[in-house]
Amino acid sequence: MNRGSDSEGDIDAVERSIESMGSRRILLTASFAIISVAMVVVCALFVTTTLRAQSSPGLDDVLGSATESHRFSFVKYELTHLPNRWLTNVAGWLNRPDLDEQETLQRWFEQGNEADRKRAELLLEQRLSQAASEMALDTPLPLFGRVRLVWPPVDVDLSERLHVVAVSPRDEVQMVRSVLLTSEVERDDYDRIEAELEADGRWSAWVGRIGGVALYPASVVSSRDYLSTLQIMAHEWTHHYLGFYPLGLAYGRGSDMRTINETVADIVGDELADSAAAITGFEPPAIDEADLRRSQIRATTDPLLRQLRIDVDSLLSDDRIEEAERLMEDVRLRLSDLDRPFRRINQAFLAFRGGYGASPSSASPWGPRLIEFRRDHDSLADFLKAVRGIGSPDQADALLPR
Repeated sequence: MNRGSDSEGDIDAVERSIESMGSRRILLTASFAIISVAMVVVCALFVTTTLRAQSSPGLDDVLGSATESHRFSFVKYELTHLPNRWLTNVAGWLNRPDLDEQETLQRWFEQGNEADRKRAELLLEQRLSQAASEMALDTPLPLFGRVRLVWPPVDVDLSERLHVVAVSPRDEVQMVRSVLLTSEVERDDYDRIEAELEADGRWSAWVGRIGGVALYPASVVSSRDYLSTLQIMAHEWTHHYLGFYPLGLAYGRGSDMRTINETVADIVGDELADSAAAITGFEPPAIDEADLRRSQIRATTDPLLRQLRIDVDSLLSDDRIEEAERLMEDVRLRLSDLDRPFRRINQAFLAFRGGYGASPSSASPWGPRLIEFRRDHDSLADFLKAVRGIGSPDQADALLPR
């Protein structure tokens, strides 16, 4: 008993030491090196499993040929970004720069000055980390429970928008493959890649832009919209967080697990971003009439996209492929008339969008069930702890309300 008491006293003393500013910075510096290695491993697994949903004879070769000149390199990204981010974060912890948040972020979001990019990243990361801590989304350090860290550390790279190619069978809305593409892809490349993949008549392909990818640091589109930027950052951080739990590790195990993961990331990301945006210190530009108009258009047209998915699934289940494709084109033209243009709507487009169950345009049953499950929990932290252990659709079905 006395030895136990002495050990507890020693741990208390160490905790008090760690909580001192100098020791804590040293701990954070060492921890970040370990975290970086762990995150690279997690993100490598994430990329390889999510972008290879299912292999199909012949498809892999065609996909490789069609995207060869524009395929995103995970290794190159990590080699060029992670060392710089590690040094930046360590420098920030040891000698935190004194930045005028209002002036720096206002310049970034209004002008996009390249000189402000790293400063804006640091300030936005700090905001999101503060909000995560205030919402009890941080994690106690093993053996030193009084020290809590946002794990993994919020780490983003405000970059040019990346692209993705999604592939679905023509006779079913199901994303069997997706490949991440660089930011240099042009519209002419869209048509060429899709045409090559669809040449044998078996596949539907769609190429489009994406707002963020859960690399480490997360690649987040360089948006001029303050709240949207925080939402994408928080969404990708949630994927980082879930990568250490069964839910994140099961991302690539079928469309259901992808949808559950993306829906959880949407729910957590939106709430966390709202909390970060409410922190005093920066007053974003007021929403203009164009933004309000876009929100109104989305509210009007989201139900059309949801109904389209339901109708297409029904037609394809009866093997009425051509009729389903005519319907998708008719709805695309109707949406264009309603000021919501889409370059292309096909099976692959619906499969890619269908992974985000919290979206009003999604027809997935997982979205409403997860949203209702969130309402059943007093805090976002309790909700996240409850869902992070889901490792299969059966486990989700048993946990979530019907």
